[in-house]
Amino acid sequence: MHVPRFFPALALLATVLAPAPRARLAAQAPIDLPAALAAARTAGPLRQFADARRQVALGQVGEQTQWANPSLEWRRENLGSPLQPDIFATLYLPWDFSGRRLALRQAASAGKLRVAGDATAEQREVELQVARAWLRAAVATGALDIVTQQFDALREIARVDEERLREGLVSEAVGLRTSLEADRARVALVAARNEAAVARADLARLLGMPEGTPLALAALAAPTLPQSPDSASAVTGAVARRPEVQARNAAVREAQRRLAAEQRGVFGEVQLQGGTKETGGFMTGQVGLAMPMPFFNRNGGARQRAAGQLAEARIVRDDLQRVVRAGVANALAHYAEVRAAAAGAATFGARGREVARIARLSYREGHTTLTELLDAERAAADAMQQHLRWAADAWLARLELERTLGARLDGESPLDLPVLAPTPSGE
Repeated sequence: MHVPRFFPALALLATVLAPAPRARLAAQAPIDLPAALAAARTAGPLRQFADARRQVALGQVGEQTQWANPSLEWRRENLGSPLQPDIFATLYLPWDFSGRRLALRQAASAGKLRVAGDATAEQREVELQVARAWLRAAVATGALDIVTQQFDALREIARVDEERLREGLVSEAVGLRTSLEADRARVALVAARNEAAVARADLARLLGMPEGTPLALAALAAPTLPQSPDSASAVTGAVARRPEVQARNAAVREAQRRLAAEQRGVFGEVQLQGGTKETGGFMTGQVGLAMPMPFFNRNGGARQRAAGQLAEARIVRDDLQRVVRAGVANALAHYAEVRAAAAGAATFGARGREVARIARLSYREGHTTLTELLDAERAAADAMQQHLRWAADAWLARLELERTLGARLDGESPLDLPVLAPTPSGE
């Protein structure tokens, strides 16, 4: 009789003590930039799309490298006649006499390297896109906090001036002005709240989080900006390390082997034949050899196409190397400027908060006019928002430089990467 009472109590206890779902715990924990980058590497619609594209590319590479299947034929002749039937059992075995299939398989090996390089490059672009979305959401969230603090401060000033107006200590224009500024701050707060919500929703979509999942962001802090390598070392390392360059080098080798395959394709595949034949009551054997004769079709179109693809692959590779060199120079110059401005820009937020604190205290004590107070509030808000924008720009400058140098994007990765030897082009 006690069992029906015991099980409901046990079920209730298990429900209370059960751990929360993993997704909910992850959503409640503040997400910082390294966590967003880690999520971009493992999940999210952009990562899934990149994986699908990689599978398609691998399938296309291996499509022409499969060995031809053998054929088995059984045939019975002389049906419906007084003659004894002839029964054939023949096996047809394709043979790569020219070596074309072997060249295609060598091209496929280079093609797999090309696909791997393109997939790595696309994955790093995905990470950079997620990093931009996180920085936008972090800036919008920080701006919302600044606007909220400014609104609370102006609302408090408006309340104090309203009391002073009733006591006859300030003019009616002053009371109206502070009330107007508080209402303007309220409108700005609504816009900032919407901007933060939209930015967080975009980030949640890129991270693959379910719709409506609460998303908490860690506060945006300025990154460390280590010394960057010199220009010559950076260019050498980037040309050797960038997955796009490695993919284009592999594409040239792939095109070379495909051209060799089409040149060997003047002669078609030889087909070996062998089997048995039963005729007139006797069992005999049969052998044969079949080869297409290149009288009309000498595979000229395919050879021309392969030669053009090789020329195109070389042009794309050489152009990409020029793009990489120019990109490294631009990224290094921008990073140097951001790093040089770090000493002053890193204190924007602290100095803005101090200006606002001093101005509010002076206004309450009657040492500052309303116009000076409002100017100080705007200057403080601009300084704090400028600090957020600078921190985001500094992160982007560092991440873009890391991507340009061929490093994996990470909040802790150093910039002074070892210089690698250039990857051979295979020519």
